[in-house]
Amino acid sequence: MIITDDKRVVKAREEMRGGTGTVYIKDVCTKEDLYEKGRLYATMCLKQNCSVGYHTHENEKEIFVITKGQAIYNDDGNEYPVKEGDVMICEDGHGHGIKNVEAENCELMALIILK
Repeated sequence: MIITDDKRVVKAREEMRGGTGTVYIKDVCTKEDLYEKGRLYATMCLKQNCSVGYHTHENEKEIFVITKGQAIYNDDGNEYPVKEGDVMICEDGHGHGIKNVEAENCELMALIILK
């Protein structure tokens, strides 16, 4: 199977998880493609001052990989600068959020795996 980029739909999420601005999400594949073992595999774009608000994951984990730019990552209430190539893993029962404070867009891959 090949999914060409023009077939992938960009969804705009306002104030995602209580965050600020609009997050642009483009699915890589569907939940069915993940054999129902995940609920999200997508690219995300955060423009300047845009964020995904702090939230917790229950019965799942989320993995972020920064593919472009940099951001501030909130890991269980502690904030860390992250940049292109960095990987953040939010384990089951823990919380996280991310905010782009730079002029350059922050782009990342997000994968949510079910427990």
